[in-house]
Parts: sequence; structure tokens; C-alpha cells
Amino acid sequence: MEYELPTEFDIIIIGTGVIESIISAAASRIGKRVLHIDSNNYYGGLWASFNLDAIHKLSANTEVLDPPTDLINPDETTFALGNDFFSLKNFKTDWHIPKAETQPENENVEEKNETESEEKPEKPITQDSLIKDGRKFNIDLAPKLQFARGEFVELLISSNIARYSEYRSVSRVLTWLNGQLETVPCSRSDVFANNKVTVIEKRMLMKLFMALDSGDQEYLNYDNKTFRAFLTDKKLTPSLIHYVLYAISMSTDETLCLQGIQNTKRFLDSLGRFGKTPFLFSMYGSGEITQAFCRLSAVFGGIYALSQPLSSLIFDNENNFKGLICGKQRISAEFLVMGAEKAPPEFIKSPPRSFIARAVFITDRSIMSSEKEHLTLLLYPPEGGKNSCVIIELGTLTGTCPKDLYLVHLISQQVASPEDDFKHCVENLFSKFEDDKKPKILWSCFFSIPDSNALDLKTGVPGNVVLCPGPDLDLDYDDAVKKAKAIFSDLYPDTEFLPRAPDPEDIIIEGDTEDRNDEDEVVLKPEENTDKVAESETEAKSDNDQEVPKSENEHEE
Repeated sequence: MEYELPTEFDIIIIGTGVIESIISAAASRIGKRVLHIDSNNYYGGLWASFNLDAIHKLSANTEVLDPPTDLINPDETTFALGNDFFSLKNFKTDWHIPKAETQPENENVEEKNETESEEKPEKPITQDSLIKDGRKFNIDLAPKLQFARGEFVELLISSNIARYSEYRSVSRVLTWLNGQLETVPCSRSDVFANNKVTVIEKRMLMKLFMALDSGDQEYLNYDNKTFRAFLTDKKLTPSLIHYVLYAISMSTDETLCLQGIQNTKRFLDSLGRFGKTPFLFSMYGSGEITQAFCRLSAVFGGIYALSQPLSSLIFDNENNFKGLICGKQRISAEFLVMGAEKAPPEFIKSPPRSFIARAVFITDRSIMSSEKEHLTLLLYPPEGGKNSCVIIELGTLTGTCPKDLYLVHLISQQVASPEDDFKHCVENLFSKFEDDKKPKILWSCFFSIPDSNALDLKTGVPGNVVLCPGPDLDLDYDDAVKKAKAIFSDLYPDTEFLPRAPDPEDIIIEGDTEDRNDEDEVVLKPEENTDKVAESETEAKSDNDQEVPKSENEHEE
């Protein structure tokens, strides 16, 4: 380490996952001295995004460093940082295309000159060509979408963090029904434009949506019954039950009625705010989310240090956290917050028992052909004993892959292994060979993420230390926001969580006496004007590509 960090802070945060980054921004915003530190050389932890080259180099190995003994008092105890409980499992990548383009032998030069003016055939996609464009990929470990009226989006707007990131709206929602892909009718216009739904079914579906929107209490007698039973009793057809149960409410056959109703209303409440569907996606990958909160923390004085030689945590004889050893420095703080994957093994009472199955594919075309590029959410229902699966397909307009290619994410609750759990989806939707109808898989990656959200991360952990869980199975970040709020309230009770940050034009630098032109001042009113701001900033885009108010800063590649 060529430089030295300050040695006294109010709070030290180890790891740059979503929950840790939100807490960092919130603590820095109220004036706390924050050190946000990580041994990794990238932001995000298990929530990070990687280019094609970097994702091949992911390693689960944790290097343990010996702390300098002269920085530790005789009555103090140290614990080594890091554990293997929460590292990626079953990690496997494969190429399904040739390494390089094969050149035809004995090429006729005269023939080549004669046809020179003709259109050149498209070059075949090879491993070398993808690796050459590898930096244009942003591959998420834990991809997420956001409900347009969810807690996360409301936090982005209310705290003014929305200016540090860009979003695109999901342009279509699909489901797998009767052996083929079908578009899910999300809005009133979608319902009436869908030619696969009969006139009677359209009326039934709109009647259900209106009843839920008006708050009718017809479902109060279904406390111990499933949502499927409620929909069946409403006389919905099997196709409508499929749309509502698996796609709109994202439920299962076992989901209780009240939970299914809540899920459906959440979907409907987010319609029409930023696009034709309820969902937004973070431009350049979900790894940008953590950096947005980290930027706000840095603006208000938070200190960031990546690639740091962190060796151990220091505790006194009463088991209170006193500080950490970073290289040859001892750094002290009142509180310590860290991701569960950074915690000493002694703090983890039981290893994770459930895992998130993940797959990532690079494909040569979309799963459903269209005249324009779509940002697609496919909600694949439970099938043949397999769990339901969320599939997110991203094109080049999302900033996550090169032109004419698609990046496809598959997420599900793991049953056996990622390859086995997604086998039926892959067989139905993709091909590893030349096929005129299905997209071809050019590159694949399978892995498992340990789910730490159901674990007890408090028992046996010192009072001034907080462990943050990693990614969950939820489609969005709302649960992560709730957890961050709860941790912040425990650390700093009766303190406002992430108050709105001023706009740069509203910050007056000491000594600046230049008159300000009132006509140039903009007063943002998030609740009233959010939609208008989004429209004005995206009028050059298509209707399906609207954004939340974005950062003035250009994206840093």
C-alpha cells in the first residue's frame, strides 16, 4: 500500500454489495466519517458486473494475510477476514463456437477480384471475435429489475441518487404457455390488443384488474387458501390463470391468496410510470447500482479504498469491535458493517442451505424475433418438478453487450445443479447448433450463489458489528432497501435515512458571490414531476426505452 488512510472513523464498511453501499451512502449523508473498504479490485461483491475476460478469471480463493503483531494490544483478540461459505459454487464456462475463423484453402484471387464489389458475407462469430469485444460485455452475477413504483425506485428519486445512474424500461413481458412463448398482456391496451385472448377472457381479466385496483375485499375469506384457488373460483380460464398466477403475480401453485393478491397489485401499481411494463433495468448492468450509492457517499466525505490488504479484525476482551488491520495500519471505528462473505468463519453459525441457480448465455438472436430490439422479461412457469425461472434478455441498447448479440440471464431457486435446473428451459428456447428458429448459444456460464438471506447473521456476532446478507431471489432490490434501512436505524436511531441530496447547481461554494439567474434554477418535485422529467429526458428514445432521471456524469467504461 503506497499511501496511508486516516486511522479514525465513525463506521467502517467492508464489502461493496448493495446493502453495504446503501448504508455507506446513508451514513455519509448524515455527516458520519465513513471508510468503505474492500480487498476486491471491483465494486459490487456478489452483486458485481464483469466483462467477458474478467468473468473467466473469477476465483473463489481467499488469501489470508498475517497481521503485524505490533499493532495488537495484549488484551485484544484478532479474527481473520473472509470465509468460503458464500463464494460462488459450481462455476463453469463453455464456448459453443470455433476459436477462429477457418480460411478456405487455395482461394482463387481472380475470382475474388471479380466479386469484390459484391456485398461481403457476414463474418462468422468466433471465440476470438467475442474476446476482442469482451470489454463491451457487462455480465451481472445477480441481475435485477426494479418495479417502477417500488421502494428502490422511490429511494432513488427521494434521495436524488437517480442522477448517478441510467435506466431503461423493460419493453415486453413473456411467458411459456402451451409449448410456446406468449406475450403477457400487462396493460388495458395490451389486453385488448392480444389476439390470443378471447373477448370474454378480456372482459374477465379487466374485471379482475379493476376489482383489485378498487380494493374490493372479495378475497378476505381466502386466508388459508391458495391464489390459484381464488382465481379458479373467479371462473377464469386456464390461460388467464396462467397469465395472472405465473407472470403477473409471479407466484406458484402454493402461494397463499393474500400474498398473490399483493404481488398482483404491486405489478399493476407500477404500470404506466416509465413505459409499457412495470419494470426498469439499470443501464450497463446491475453492478452500476452499488456504484451509484458509493458516488453519493464519496460526495459527502466517504473514503473509498479497493484492492486493500485486509488481514484481520481486532476485538477487546469484552468482544467489542475496536478496529481492523489494513497492511501496516490499524484503523479504528465505533461500528463495523460487512458483507457475510467477508465475515470471519467464527461469526457464521451455520452454512447456507439454499442456493440461487444462475446461467448466463451469449446468443446470436432474440428468443422471440421482432422488428426492433426488445429488453425482455420471460417468466417461465414451474414445469416437470422444476421451479419457476426468471429469464432476462438484454440487447446492445442496454449497454451490456455488442451489437447484434444478446445477453441472457436465467435465475431460479436451485434444486439439483444450475445445468440440470435449467435444462428444460435451454431445450425449449435455445440451440447449441445452427437453427433457423431458435437462438444459438455462443457462450455459456453456469454457477450457484449461496443464499444468505434466511440465515441467522446476528447470534454470536459482537454488538457493534453487523453482517449484511448477499443477493436474494427477489426480482428487485426492495428487500435489500428494507434490510439497509433496518440496519441503519439500529446504528443511528431517530435519524433520517438518506435525506435528499442537493443538486450540484444548488451547492454554493464558499466565496462565490456571483449573482445567480433565477430562470436557470430547477426545483425538482419528485412526487409530482417524476414522470415529466423522465419524458423530457427520453423524448429522443422510443416509447419502450424511457429512463428514470439520469446522471449528468457520463458512464465511465
